[in-house]
Amino acid sequence: MAKLEFKMARGGVFTALIYADKVPKTWAAIKAVLPVTLKAYNARWTGRETTVPIDIPNKPPRENQCSRASIGDVIYAREFPETRDLTGFEAIAWFYGAESINDWRGQCPQNIIGRVSESQWDLLVQVGLRTWKEGGEDCTIRLLQE
Repeated sequence: MAKLEFKMARGGVFTALIYADKVPKTWAAIKAVLPVTLKAYNARWTGRETTVPIDIPNKPPRENQCSRASIGDVIYAREFPETRDLTGFEAIAWFYGAESINDWRGQCPQNIIGRVSESQWDLLVQVGLRTWKEGGEDCTIRLLQE
């Protein structure tokens, strides 16, 4: 089973199981740019979400989309031109609480690419609160298992 590892600069490592069979094009596009170290931020327009802005050259299509996320869900988010004016927003993000998936213009479905196990949810909450209260923090994302 496919896995990603997220290593936070101020402490904490968690993994996500990737739904490679449900998001094959998204998964292929993400794998092509890994490993990568980028700044993680708290996405306050959505709520309890930590987001890592990324630029993936081959933009994946809509796959396994939903406009609601639960704690532990991992998404690939971008502006799809048929529903949004393009500003360049693109990210990999994870949720540390149940939320509607939004950008600054309102609700927008995104690709649900994987899930962090319940045993790691306390760390997701710690990282989420830390990036909200203390500001951005480097996050290294790497392929852990194909």
